Amino acid sequence: MFLKSLATALAASLAAVLLTAACGGTTVAGRDKIVLVEGDAFKGPADAKVTVIEYGSPTCPGCKRWHDLFWPEVKRDYVDTGKIKFIFREFAIHGAIDAGIFSVARCAGTEDFFNVLDEAFTRQDKLVAAAQTGDAMPELRSLGAKFNLSEAQVNTCVDERANIRRINDVGTDARQKGINSTPTFVVNGVKIADSDWSAVKIAVDAALAGGDVPVQPVAPAGDDGHGHAPGESH
Repeated sequence: MFLKSLATALAASLAAVLLTAACGGTTVAGRDKIVLVEGDAFKGPADAKVTVIEYGSPTCPGCKRWHDLFWPEVKRDYVDTGKIKFIFREFAIHGAIDAGIFSVARCAGTEDFFNVLDEAFTRQDKLVAAAQTGDAMPELRSLGAKFNLSEAQVNTCVDERANIRRINDVGTDARQKGINSTPTFVVNGVKIADSDWSAVKIAVDAALAGGDVPVQPVAPAGDDGHGHAPGESH
């Protein structure tokens, strides 16, 4: 039923923006061709020894905090050095607005998927506020324009059945695995009980060393872990 209700919500937003399209906004020529991301979008080597999956949402304050504080370190020390494969799975905790952002990211292709997420985290307040007023499409079009997606392409992206199906499939997968909040991290198939980077890092380092991944890692004494990043319930 989620697929049907989400499609209805997106269709309503799309209809609203078509009625107000003459009001102006950023105009871009758009891409010659849209190539959707297939399956998981990831960074790092496809065959890395350790795979880290984040179930996240760009409208989740806890995810933004994690992204802003910890992602640069993760990317620098673990992704860019080829130690891990990092997957971001689109957990639409806030329904249509998350689905719209994820759809724009998937239409931006593998080269820009994570860049769209970076920008969405930067614009989180605007995107959430627009969704709360029922006028999210102008913000989604503006987000898409930054990555050379025309208004028509963004409109098509948020109504693309393959994108909606992907988001629903991730939600179903998450619930089956007992994941109900964001951000939630899985290291080599093991769900980590604490989303704090110090806990995830311990799990990642254990996996890199060839040991078992601890479900509830214990930080060394005196390690404040940079503070806990609270998540949101689905």
